Amino acid sequence: MKPQDVSFRDGAPADASDLAILADAAGRRIVSWIWDGDAAPGESSFDLGRTVIRSAEDNTTHHSYWRVAEINGEVVGGLNSHLMAPSDSAYVASQDEVVRSLLELKAMAVGTWYISVAAVFPELRGRGIGTKILAEAELVASAAGINRMSLMVVSANQGALRLYERFGYSEWARDAFVPFPGSDPSGDWILMAKDL
Repeated sequence: MKPQDVSFRDGAPADASDLAILADAAGRRIVSWIWDGDAAPGESSFDLGRTVIRSAEDNTTHHSYWRVAEINGEVVGGLNSHLMAPSDSAYVASQDEVVRSLLELKAMAVGTWYISVAAVFPELRGRGIGTKILAEAELVASAAGINRMSLMVVSANQGALRLYERFGYSEWARDAFVPFPGSDPSGDWILMAKDL
């Protein structure tokens, strides 16, 4: 598989399983931790996540917010991005400390084209696919008429941090990362931005 062979298409309900895995990988497991807290008794976090991706049109993890990266028809990664809208400050204040600082940083990015997920399956990393996904994000933002990009990364994810810096992103702000079961042990959330 060569990165020059990457093609993109819109996400579809049938992609829900792949997109749930990619969303969780990009968020360093915070997505499944949130889904786990919202799941009904007996429902797995990924069952809930797949349902949200398939059918929750008002949620930015819905498949309509995704571009799926493929090589020869095989899903290799994905991009979830959108215009960052204002959040309800009362909602942010009511959230668990694990996500509160993340949401407060996101509030700074209102009006930017926010990359929520830019992820490649682990066995395919290091092949230039992530760079193609970031380039696709810029095309999507430009088509929407937005000229400022933003994204979030955990300081422990040094590989992603280096990729974003090479692609022209720089640190905008940071706040402490609050560990949760199964997470990275410590560090910061880093909000990064880039002007197109």
